[in-house]
Amino acid sequence: MLEFSDAPYQFFEAKPSRPLIWLGRTLNRHFVVPGSNHLIKELIVEGDTESPRKAIKNGDRILFVINHPSHSDPQVVTEVHRQLGIPSCFMAAYDVFLRSHFAAWFMQKLGHFSIDREGSDRKAMATAIKILTKGEYALNIFPEGNVYLTNDRVTPFLDGTAFIALKAQKALKDARVKIIPISLKYTHLTLPRETVTQRLRKLGQDSGHSYSPGIDPLGAVIGLGTHLISDFLKSHGFDREIGSDEENLYEELSAFTLFLVTDLEKSLELPTQDDAPLVARIRKIRSTLHQIKTDGSTPSRDDVDQLADKAILAFRINGYLTPYLTENPTVDRLEETVERIAEDFYSKAMPRTGPRKAYAHLHPPLDVAEYLENADGKLRNAVSALTADMESRVQEGITRLSEENTTPGGTLIEAL
Repeated sequence: MLEFSDAPYQFFEAKPSRPLIWLGRTLNRHFVVPGSNHLIKELIVEGDTESPRKAIKNGDRILFVINHPSHSDPQVVTEVHRQLGIPSCFMAAYDVFLRSHFAAWFMQKLGHFSIDREGSDRKAMATAIKILTKGEYALNIFPEGNVYLTNDRVTPFLDGTAFIALKAQKALKDARVKIIPISLKYTHLTLPRETVTQRLRKLGQDSGHSYSPGIDPLGAVIGLGTHLISDFLKSHGFDREIGSDEENLYEELSAFTLFLVTDLEKSLELPTQDDAPLVARIRKIRSTLHQIKTDGSTPSRDDVDQLADKAILAFRINGYLTPYLTENPTVDRLEETVERIAEDFYSKAMPRTGPRKAYAHLHPPLDVAEYLENADGKLRNAVSALTADMESRVQEGITRLSEENTTPGGTLIEAL
């Protein structure tokens, strides 16, 4: 979820245990993936499944880069790697390790380590590079940096993943680092009419929103979202009316988000980068605020908290600035959008609404050494090209899987 973590940062190193990795994967396969928290009843692993095995035989280092559309992603990828017979580690947000001492201990034994997503985490970067150069385990990274609940569209990849891969390649003399993009796609095996309707009703009741009689599902979601956003803006001191028609809604939200981001940059004395993507500017704001909130040195905590609330508001609204649902109103996108609205409203992950099928499409490897050679060995020049290629490969796979989807979740919401 898109939240700030106020807890002081603590690095959790990976302490992999082969017996516990085997136990964890066994439990994950039989109980976690198909369990009530994920409801993955089918998993299809497809694409270039032989390249990872060949890379291991050749002594190559493997970095898997994966889109992050769901809270089920780590569990699904773990099962994918169990089927491929590949031991691997995850880079995970440090607040996940803070949930309990047992969870932190077990995750470390599974080979996972923490990262401060909001700051410049040198320990995490060094650990990731070390894992790649040593080569005993493959490394998994979600370059989007967060769960955005948009399964058909990736959010722009952060360039830290490419930097890690390139630094590891420069440190290796004979071995090569291979990046294997994975496109994850989830779809519903049934039409979740009742569960989605119940979620919409509860959101309406809890937010004070009344639906028009006989309104269609698409209209219900747009109406609810408009009400929640307008109410949220007013609760943060922004008395701004949001239009009810779709075109006006996106125009108003885009203008407001740009105003909010520019104001935050001014308050934090950050340079305004008009040519930079809005999401990149928001990430810079979040990173700056996170450093202020966790170092404990700020004299005016209330002011920082207000700025943090505005940053989260900007980040959440930014996720609704494009017509993700209306451009292709499938059952999957409807359920996903309602889940995203509910997460933003309740600030917690939502239960699953029905059984799902998951696809994991493995792409041919990207040879990191080639990117260095094409950039004349200059790491900075290679980062952008490698990041762009990772993102485009993952998006291409998602688009193809969506176009070929014949499950109930892939049908238009008229089915509801």
